Amino acid sequence: MKRRSPARPSRSSRSRAAVRPSGPQFSVRYSCPARLYDPKAFSHVVEVVGGRLVFISGQVPVDSQRQLSSKVFREQVRKVYDNLEIALKSVGAGFENVVKTTNYLTNIAQAKDFREAREELFAHLKTRPASTTVVITALVDPEYLVEIEMIAAVPAR
Repeated sequence: MKRRSPARPSRSSRSRAAVRPSGPQFSVRYSCPARLYDPKAFSHVVEVVGGRLVFISGQVPVDSQRQLSSKVFREQVRKVYDNLEIALKSVGAGFENVVKTTNYLTNIAQAKDFREAREELFAHLKTRPASTTVVITALVDPEYLVEIEMIAAVPAR
């Protein structure tokens, strides 16, 4: 059986940062294919070669006692990102290792505030993770206004 060589990106693909150095036999490539619009806040394509993927369950705005942090949307977003940072650090990662986020909001009117908070968090990075934001009718607790899950890529152990 003949093995196919890995698909190569077309010349029409634009890379924001060719590869984020991550140690031996591990790389992450961010790109925006030429036929898609060029977003500034996220990447259309994130390719992980080598390493390991870490999947972080959706985090909500609660503390370690499962108490709601605040009823204010921006404060809930901050708490969710704090929880995500704790989860990332537990596997030796940080926001620079995030390759994909999925964001759930309960109110479309809060999308602008959410985008601003997300952009603050990722502002120091040259490349941004792939991202999907979905507006839903409710989360498991009606007081939760936001939930975020992440996928990170880190070097193999």
